[in-house]
Amino acid sequence: MRSHCWSLFSRASLAGLVLTIASSSALAQGAQPKGQPAPPPAGSAPAPGKAAPAPGKAQPPAKPKPKLTGKKAEEEAGRLFKEGKDKFNAGDFQGAYEAFKAADELAPSPVPKYRMGESLDKKGDIDGAIAAYEAFLASKTDPEKDKERIANANARITALKATPADVKVTIQPPEAAAATLSIDGAPATGNPVKVPPGKHTITATLEGFEDGKVEVDVARSEKKDVTITLTAKPKEVAGPGPGPGPEKPPTEKPKTEPASSSSSLIPAIVTLSLAGAGVVVGSVFGGLALKSKSEYEDTPTQDLFDETERNALIADMSFGVALTFGVTGVVLLLTDTGAPEPEGEKKAKLDFILPYASPDGAGAVGRVSF
Repeated sequence: MRSHCWSLFSRASLAGLVLTIASSSALAQGAQPKGQPAPPPAGSAPAPGKAAPAPGKAQPPAKPKPKLTGKKAEEEAGRLFKEGKDKFNAGDFQGAYEAFKAADELAPSPVPKYRMGESLDKKGDIDGAIAAYEAFLASKTDPEKDKERIANANARITALKATPADVKVTIQPPEAAAATLSIDGAPATGNPVKVPPGKHTITATLEGFEDGKVEVDVARSEKKDVTITLTAKPKEVAGPGPGPGPEKPPTEKPKTEPASSSSSLIPAIVTLSLAGAGVVVGSVFGGLALKSKSEYEDTPTQDLFDETERNALIADMSFGVALTFGVTGVVLLLTDTGAPEPEGEKKAKLDFILPYASPDGAGAVGRVSF
């Protein structure tokens, strides 16, 4: 009886153990994500062709490739250099750079370094290209063989170092967006504007607005955004119309300067001088007439008579002219004092005077008006 009970108990325990294992397996399969293969059951063999990794052990690292040396390195460098040229010609500048770099690492030479600079230059890597060109110049170049490459490298370094920056200028307010831009006073086109490396002043100008400015300090090939705010000019307010101007002072008649006494005496002096000249001439010919008359009385001839008459006539005429000019000069002295003539007062005026002479006498004729 006791052995029969123990047998029943053993069977029940075994059945419970089987149910427990089955339940655990079902729960594990239910927790597996969809699309993922179920793990192999415990104790099953791994898939064919695949060795199961040993638990707790990492995979050994791959063995590095042996470094090529000597002739093999040169052959591989030549192959990589040709590969770099093909990729460069095809426009794959990054691949060309990597091939030239690998060739230079196997067999260092100035030419791969120069081609590395060319590749980065074409790619647009300005800093990398400058560094590669400078490495080429620092290598053992042949001045004759590498003459053209040296010149090109120096030229490209200079040009790349001066590569302008791109500055995007935003104008505020929006209604001033059509403003004209200038860099250090020189007109600029496009936006972003090309700005040389260094410090510069960007100015925005638009009619109706005050000029706006911004200072920038940019490096080569840098990209920068700036904002310039323009202020509208105040509108001019029309003021009241022009009022009556200031009263003009009464215009005064220009005062006539009195003629100087020296200028007013000139006609009288000239006239009296002519009178004096007439006296001198009359005296000379009067003396000649007296001389010829004395000779005629001693020796009466027709020639002496005619000479005496002629000299006497000239003397008479000269004295007549002298008298005339003398009278005229005196009249001028008496009538023209040089003082300004009072307004409204009439004064005697000598219009003209003409001397005359004849065999019978001499004199002057004149006209005086008031």
